[in-house]
Amino acid sequence: MLVLLFAQSVSQTDWSGGPGVCGTVTSWGNTFCSSTTQMFYMFPGKLRLKGVFKTLDEFSVDGTIGGWDNDPDIVDLDVDGDNDLLVSDESGPNVVYWYENSGCGNFTRHTIDPDIESVDELVAVDYQGDGDMDVFVASHPASGKDVALYRNDGGMAFSTHVIDPVINSGSEGEGIDAGDLDGDGDYDIAVSWLAGGLWWYENTGSGWVKHGLGTGLGTTYDVVIGDYDGDGDNDIAIATRNALRIFRNDGGGTFTHLVIDNTLSDGYGLAKGDMDSDGDPDLALTDRTGRVYVYRNDGGMSFTRITVDNSANRPMGIQVADFEPDGDLDIAVADQNAQRIYVYLNDGSLAFSRTSPAITSRHYFGVGIGDLNSDASPDILVRAGLYPSPKEGLWWYKTVLNYYPSATLTSSVFDAGVYRRWLQVQVTFSNCNPPAPGKEVHVYVRASRYGIAWTPWIGPYVFTGSGAQNLYQPSISGSDTFTEQSFRYIQYRLELYSSTDSTLSPILDEIAFTYDPLGDDGELGVEEDEQFRDGILLKGNVLTVTGKGAIAVVSVDGRIVARAKDHLRVRLKRGVYGVVLRGRTIGKIVVR
Repeated sequence: MLVLLFAQSVSQTDWSGGPGVCGTVTSWGNTFCSSTTQMFYMFPGKLRLKGVFKTLDEFSVDGTIGGWDNDPDIVDLDVDGDNDLLVSDESGPNVVYWYENSGCGNFTRHTIDPDIESVDELVAVDYQGDGDMDVFVASHPASGKDVALYRNDGGMAFSTHVIDPVINSGSEGEGIDAGDLDGDGDYDIAVSWLAGGLWWYENTGSGWVKHGLGTGLGTTYDVVIGDYDGDGDNDIAIATRNALRIFRNDGGGTFTHLVIDNTLSDGYGLAKGDMDSDGDPDLALTDRTGRVYVYRNDGGMSFTRITVDNSANRPMGIQVADFEPDGDLDIAVADQNAQRIYVYLNDGSLAFSRTSPAITSRHYFGVGIGDLNSDASPDILVRAGLYPSPKEGLWWYKTVLNYYPSATLTSSVFDAGVYRRWLQVQVTFSNCNPPAPGKEVHVYVRASRYGIAWTPWIGPYVFTGSGAQNLYQPSISGSDTFTEQSFRYIQYRLELYSSTDSTLSPILDEIAFTYDPLGDDGELGVEEDEQFRDGILLKGNVLTVTGKGAIAVVSVDGRIVARAKDHLRVRLKRGVYGVVLRGRTIGKIVVR
């Protein structure tokens, strides 16, 4: 299958979302839909209007969960395209749960481990590279699983593998993160232990080798792996009670201990992200005496501390995401004693304004960030409660934006390779974003035979939900051109509206166009790569190809119809074919 990237140009700051801003066009192979029509996808992803952060909407996940210690994790654990939840509860019961997402923020709980003492932190990665997500945890040594791995069998059944039963005598595992620390291409892990030390565990492929990095660090908490000095290998940042520290990787898993800030009073939560959009990771940290800091990475392991907030009460968990979204990272913080979730909006120059959404007061503790309802915006997952009680539950908060009333996206030009009879445009709304009054997508299309002279923009084709429309519609001026001519080039423009409610916006999963795969009776539009001196000749239904090397003719469903070396001559049935020389598609032909 030949897959081509299809770039799109976006009007300034009008759009946000995931892969919708740069889509994929599949122009050959498995996109063949039937004997009469073929489809290409303008983008498969989420596309929505840019907005301004307004508030958070609250949804309960599990009322039996308490709030002490670790951050919950948002991750696509079952690799089905939507984000699930990975959660433990140090206040008991001593379990590790994962919550399966239906795709729209509704969850079903499953147990990974029913018996592990006081999990302090967890992280999910595909450490084996086998396509499924595994889970690492740091916990209390009482269960003999101080550092443990839950290996996924591919069917969401997890087997327990103890990496280190007791991380250090008299202490417990506290923070954990995964990343390649020795440059061999696989995941290693770094684990802090509460009484003041840091270890890293080398993944040898057949087991784990423990390496000490530092002791006497003071009470340790969050660990975050990242390349902080830009030298191509991963370093380890760690929040301790009195200091922010980085263990700089000098290559091959040897480290130098650097103190970035030794003036903290009660450092705790730590997160990384490029806060100033300069290409390197910065750090955000909570000090439980009431302060939130950003450490701007100036390069070469030099950091500048910026005070985001010095009047919080007891800030705990911290994560970063673009909440507005305006292209820069903002900060979410759980304040336990203030019983609030704060969202600090970044103006792009690392000046932050604190917002306090109107949500129920709880003793919020750990924070996770990710899209939970498939709307391309970051949502917040929070555990709440005190130790060991009361348990105030596991909650997720949908980011609510005030959307601009409309925006426009214009695609780049798609070259179909031959003249096509373009038939329909199809729009698919997100299943989690059903139609509502005032939510509309307007599609305009223009086309060209030679890529020079274009039709006017034809439309709008108005969609209030998922569906398909014929490009020719008598009520749309100029649309009859799609019945009168075939076109090799096509381009579209989208306009999104949310006219009745400023918090509503259409969220699209897909834009697609269908066409007749047999083109028309005009030119075949056979294309040859200029770097090859290859001949493609079609007379009637007889194809002759000359070139140096292996030659193949491939049908639209991916089957090899004929193959030869240096010279090929074959009689073909009616249809569309690709000509492949030395593994590269050098032309497309139509046999009528």
